[in-house]
Amino acid sequence: MNLKRSNFTCENQFIEEHFPFIIKSISKVTKRYVSIENDEEFSIGVLAFHEAMKKHSEDKGPFLPFANLVISSRIKNYLLKENKHRLDPSLESLKEEGIEFSEEIINPIEDRDHLKDEIENLKLYIKEFGFDFEDLVDDAPKHKKTRENAINLSEKVSEEKPLVDFMYEKKRLPIKRISLQFNVTEKIIKGSKKFIITVIIIFDKNYRNLKLWIKR
Repeated sequence: MNLKRSNFTCENQFIEEHFPFIIKSISKVTKRYVSIENDEEFSIGVLAFHEAMKKHSEDKGPFLPFANLVISSRIKNYLLKENKHRLDPSLESLKEEGIEFSEEIINPIEDRDHLKDEIENLKLYIKEFGFDFEDLVDDAPKHKKTRENAINLSEKVSEEKPLVDFMYEKKRLPIKRISLQFNVTEKIIKGSKKFIITVIIIFDKNYRNLKLWIKR
């Protein structure tokens, strides 16, 4: 069926008649049923269908295949944008417990299962140091600059094998040695020691997915 803009005596009626087609086109991308009442994808699909009506011409071939392409493209763009800004539930739980994450993804997380494994492993490691994620709420730096400084310090420490070995063996930070080596007061280190230990582990164990999210 080749449709022209002049044939649309009532655009709204034409669009409503093709709701099933729009839903089917969306579902091919989302892999799930789309609700007319509640899903944002449906609204985007309707707008895309209307866009196709305006842009369609004879040289673009039959209308419905063309409309399907436009709908598919707009839904994919929407899903990519949503996935970029939506934190994984596991990451949300970490954020609630005091570890901030970047809103801008440098590289996408490649495997959510690996991410969950990293978080579970991290929980086990910090438990050996006598604290858990809940303790990070009080211990994590509250100011952005302070947090950035703590993360930078943690990364530097993670690259010093003697300091890291001491930390794992003694189950505590070598505060005095870190203070002298990196010219940071012991008071600052003690104020965020649980947070620093956690971030050192993230860098030392090369938890790639967590490193992509943590705010640097």
